[in-house]
Parts: sequence; structure tokens; C-alpha cells
Amino acid sequence: MTSAKDPAGTVVHEIRWSDAFPWWILFRAAGSAFSPTVILLAALGALATWAGWSVADQLGLRAIDPAADVIAAAKLGDGLVLPPSDGVAGSPASLVPSHRSLPWLTNAVERLPGAARDLVRLIAVPFRPSSTLAEMAAAFARLGWFVLVWSIFGTAITRHVALKLVDEEAPGPVGATLYGSRKWLPSFNSVLFVLVGIAALSIPGAVLGLLMRTEWGLTFAGAVWPLVLLGAVVLAILAIGVVAGWPLMVAAVGVERGDSFQAISTAFSYLYQRPLHYAFYALVALLVAVPALAVAGLFADATGTLAMWAASFGMGHERTAAVLEGLAAGGPVADAWGVRAIAFWTRGVETLLSSFGWGYFWAIATAAYLLLRHDVDGTELDEVVLDESPG
Repeated sequence: MTSAKDPAGTVVHEIRWSDAFPWWILFRAAGSAFSPTVILLAALGALATWAGWSVADQLGLRAIDPAADVIAAAKLGDGLVLPPSDGVAGSPASLVPSHRSLPWLTNAVERLPGAARDLVRLIAVPFRPSSTLAEMAAAFARLGWFVLVWSIFGTAITRHVALKLVDEEAPGPVGATLYGSRKWLPSFNSVLFVLVGIAALSIPGAVLGLLMRTEWGLTFAGAVWPLVLLGAVVLAILAIGVVAGWPLMVAAVGVERGDSFQAISTAFSYLYQRPLHYAFYALVALLVAVPALAVAGLFADATGTLAMWAASFGMGHERTAAVLEGLAAGGPVADAWGVRAIAFWTRGVETLLSSFGWGYFWAIATAAYLLLRHDVDGTELDEVVLDESPG
């Protein structure tokens, strides 16, 4: 806060920077992503996602084109290079009006980071008209596990970050995990209930699809298709809301200690009442992500390099060169247990670095929820429902 005074010493002007630029809280949230608690929780969530998707892979629940082998993206950093789709969300170009009108939007998914791109493609599989039942089952199994895992660890991270942003005592890794374990069901059900609503509203379309098996039924569908499109607007509102609003739902549970219906109502309300605000906060988050990820990568690289640098003084040049060659999967010491152990721990650092993105995502989601709540409801940014006292 700054102020200007006249010669008599009276305050004539006052600026409260937190009110003038409330979105500055996004920068504070980005700083919270470097918290050891957030990094550890994000790493546990990424590991659990990878484990569950590995089991799905072993059971044969593999999502096929355009999301084939998305399981590798669970490591959050090893994005796969998948063939580009003909249209947005894997739909034929004839069903995607933006394919011709907004060609830049059609290729937007391809410009996303590897893990985010593959996750978007996986989400598109159940809503793709040409998907088989096997593909839908595989996609829903993976997405269900993904939502379940982050209903626990995402809620834990949002709780920790929310309390830090309001200068309250934030729980550590154990306390935050316990909170997420207690409140995961509202976060999970908030997605489940919306999907059930989408399935229920799709029944009339499915009945029309049965008629479209015949030529006269297809002719009738073509005549009433404007009404079908009008009804599909509701489905679009729900589908876009559950995908774009899911981070807000999890944040609502972490900040408000609310239930599923409160999370759904607040997320949809904030998303559709302030879409441009949400887009602006997302843009700021993307801009801040570049230096944040660069700093995280710098620390990870420096840690791995300096650890070997310190050991090189004792090993000598020739032995150091041999060990480095072994770490590169070559040389006479490549199969030595010590080299394999060093490579294992190095991959652990890589996993922590790749998990940093998830910690950053949930930290920003918490700040975005607080900002949208302030924009829509007028609630102060420093209001967080605290834990209930014993008894």
C-alpha cells in the first residue's frame, strides 16, 4: 500500500495493490508450487497415475487411435508424438465447423505440451462418434483412475496452497494427504454426477440413432437435425464445463470443504459467468509457467550435475569418464550395480521435475478459484474455510 500526503500531512490518496491487481495472487501460487510438500504430493499423484495406467495396460484396456499408448504420458514429461487428427477432438472434419472457419484452432491441440496433448486426446476418445465400445471402456477406465488419483492428491495440494495463500498454517505432506483422503469423494463425484447427467441427456439421441439404422429413419433425422443440434447445446455446456471446470471443482473442495453439488454449482457458475476472466488467468498462468519450469529444470540439472562433479574429484578423470559412459548405456561399467543405481536415482530426479508441472497446475487452479470467487461472489481472497476444531 502506498500513499501521498499534502503539506499538512493528510492522506489524500491511497492504493491497495492487492485490490488493484488481485490476479497478482497467481504469482504467489506459482511460488507455492516450489514447496516441498506440493512437489512431493504431485510426485505421488504422478506415480499413482502411472501405476494405475500400467495395470490397465496389462489388462488390455488400451486406448486406441488417437490416444494409443497414452499410458507413457503419465510420467508427465515424456509426451508421445502422435499422428495429428483430422479435426478437433478426433472428430471428422465434416463435424467440426472450426476446421475450416478457424484452422488455427484445429491445430491448437498439437501445440500443447506432450503430456497435456495426450491427455486431451484421451479425453476426446469417449466423445468421438467413431469410437468403439472397447475404446470407450479403455478411455473411461484410464480417465476414471486419473480423476480418482487427483481427487486425492489434487484436493490435498489445493488445501495446502489455499492455506498458504491466506497466511494460515498449511498442513505438511501427511496432513494434506489425510485431508485429500477424507475429501476425495466430493471431488470425484462432482465429475461423476456431470457425466451421469450427460449420459441421461444422450438417451433421446441414442433413440434417434436407432431409427437412423434405416433409410427412412436417416431421412427423418436429417429433417429434425436442427432440433438435435439445439439439444446438443446442453450437452456441450455440460461437457465443456466438466473438462474446463474440473480444476475449479477440486479447488472448491480444498478451499470450502464443500460437497459435490456445491463444487459443481460454483465451478459452472464461475466458468460461464466469467469465461474471459478464466481465460485471462489461464494466460497469465501459462506465461508464468515458462520461467517457473525453467527454474525447476535449472535446479534439477544443477543437482544432478554437481553431485557427479563433487564425486569426480575423488574418482579422477578416467574413472569419471567411464561412469558417465556407463550412464549413457555404454562402456565396460554400464552393467555395474552402482551405475544402475545412480541411473535409477537420476530418473527419480527426472520424475520429480516432470511432476512439478502437476503441482504448478493445482497451485494455479487454487488461485484461479479464489479470483473467480472474488469476481462472481465478491468474497475476499483471504477467506478459506478452516478445519473444524475437535469436538
